[in-house]
Amino acid sequence: MYLIRNLLKKHIPRATKVQFVSRDIPVENTIGNATYILDFLRYLRQTGCEIEYVLLNSSPNGRVPWYIIPPVLATLANVSAKNNLRIGRLLVRFNPLSDLLMELVRSLYNHLPENLKDIYRFIRGKRLLRSFDVKYIIPTPVWDALATPEEVNFASLRFVRFKPNLVIANYAFLGGILDSPALDKTVLRVIITHDVRHQRFAHFKKLKLTASESNWSWEQEATQLSKAQILLAIQEEDAKLLKQMVPHSEVISMPKAAIIHDSKIKQVFGRCLFVGSGVDHNYYGLKWFLENVWLKVTQLIHDSSLHVCGTVCDLIQESFPNVHLLGRVDDLEPEYGAAEVCLVPLLAGSGLKIKLVEAMSYGRACVSTSVGVQGLGGVVDSAVLVADTPEDFAAAIHTVLTNKVKRQWMEEEAHRYAIAKLSPQAAYQPFVDYIHQHLQQVQSIPKIVDFEETMDLEKIMSSNK
Repeated sequence: MYLIRNLLKKHIPRATKVQFVSRDIPVENTIGNATYILDFLRYLRQTGCEIEYVLLNSSPNGRVPWYIIPPVLATLANVSAKNNLRIGRLLVRFNPLSDLLMELVRSLYNHLPENLKDIYRFIRGKRLLRSFDVKYIIPTPVWDALATPEEVNFASLRFVRFKPNLVIANYAFLGGILDSPALDKTVLRVIITHDVRHQRFAHFKKLKLTASESNWSWEQEATQLSKAQILLAIQEEDAKLLKQMVPHSEVISMPKAAIIHDSKIKQVFGRCLFVGSGVDHNYYGLKWFLENVWLKVTQLIHDSSLHVCGTVCDLIQESFPNVHLLGRVDDLEPEYGAAEVCLVPLLAGSGLKIKLVEAMSYGRACVSTSVGVQGLGGVVDSAVLVADTPEDFAAAIHTVLTNKVKRQWMEEEAHRYAIAKLSPQAAYQPFVDYIHQHLQQVQSIPKIVDFEETMDLEKIMSSNK
């Protein structure tokens, strides 16, 4: 019977099984890397892959002990979360009971009349429960800490049960997941890098800006990257540097694909657009633009206006003329459709600026700093004007807004580049082709160990103590 079962395993075709391991849940229209991940998973799903999303964060909803999996992710992958029970799209954390009680207290507190809230604050202290009103918290470096033994153990359990063909670790700091004893030599180990972490930190330090990650060095990052056979770089410049860091690993450049939009919405004269989440590079870049560039733009074009979309709005406390902070916008098409120019005024960072890819997918002319066009050199002086001083940046915006012929040419160039270089096929298929080649090569390699869930879990757990 055992022999028959193994023969059937060899001859019955099955979907390629992909496990994506991360500390975060990607949510649409939030941050660039979430958009990138969802788009990538969507393409893998369309090619017939079976996907499990392994969430190492046991508290995806903070102290609230339950979380509803976003519908887009739920359609793409089976989601398993550490220390959580999944019921349909609902994740329920096992522990602790105190968090459930705190959530009930918070709900009751929110329904109290204001006079009773004042009494309650006086009795318990002015700062009690105020943390529930905080809209934004600057991330701490712990988010990019190396994988813990507990995280490796949970991932290993999922590897044993799912039996993947390939495992993708989300960011270099989770490279330790790929050392799991539950992965035999036939499993393809992959890291999706997003950026080069030590380079990003050094750039922020040079500009005397506070970065949201740990102080990575070349050696520390290379050690983690070396655990993967494949490194997925978001753009060519990163790919070249990653290859220098880890020569024995294969490096594949995999940019964010552009889904082409042909908006029918009429453009508004003088309308500028910035889209960004509340991460450090967006905040610093937008703050620089508002404080140093925007007044110059309004002096050149009195009717100009700026719409800012995304959670970066929560960080801007000052008011500026003709600037509208719209917060998170679920449907960005009307904003892109109305814009005459999209802005990418970033001062620091690495990787590919997904906001620039998105703007070009809508066929919009852009003005960017040199940092903003990293990895997309082919668009400079065609779809994008590049400027690094406040005076030059304002002048470039003035050119786009007042020269209709040039703007329309830039819009055509943006669409042309996105179609030719950033289609889903062009962005993701090279990696899918590599997966197929790998599977063909390992088909003849017998598995050394046929893991049994209950028996081998104890070995995995003990090996990581």
